[in-house]
Amino acid sequence: MSRRGDWVYENNGGTCVAIAGADYCVVAADTRLSVGYSILTRDHSKICDLADKCVLASSGFQGDIKALHKNLAARELLYQHQHNKRMSCPAMAQLLSNTLYYKRFFPYYAFNVLGGLDSEGKVCCFTFSHLLFEHSSKHVVHLHRERVCFHL
Repeated sequence: MSRRGDWVYENNGGTCVAIAGADYCVVAADTRLSVGYSILTRDHSKICDLADKCVLASSGFQGDIKALHKNLAARELLYQHQHNKRMSCPAMAQLLSNTLYYKRFFPYYAFNVLGGLDSEGKVCCFTFSHLLFEHSSKHVVHLHRERVCFHL
């Protein structure tokens, strides 16, 4: 018999979008934080600036998302001190993929969209979830309430 207390994750919902063009990348997300049918706030940012030209948008369980963003920010700071430069977007994508894979047995319940520019100025756009570790695409949409992910 399954009880509500056995499930440690809460789906706080959200929508994250990344669109990459020839010389630009747009990453956007909604600002609503909800639990079930209750809206906790309408002013909660799901976007995190991780590196110089790299932005991460995440939806899912906000406790895990905050822990993931904090972990990635700390690792990016270590990289910056060791290499005297900021991390590129593909390097951040690899770090995020490795971090999610490391936590695969008790995963971060986060659906992530990463977009930005690499060190040569080329546009890159990636999507990650707790099960799919990395997928590169030009256009990514996460509609988390409907549990749909489009790779256009």
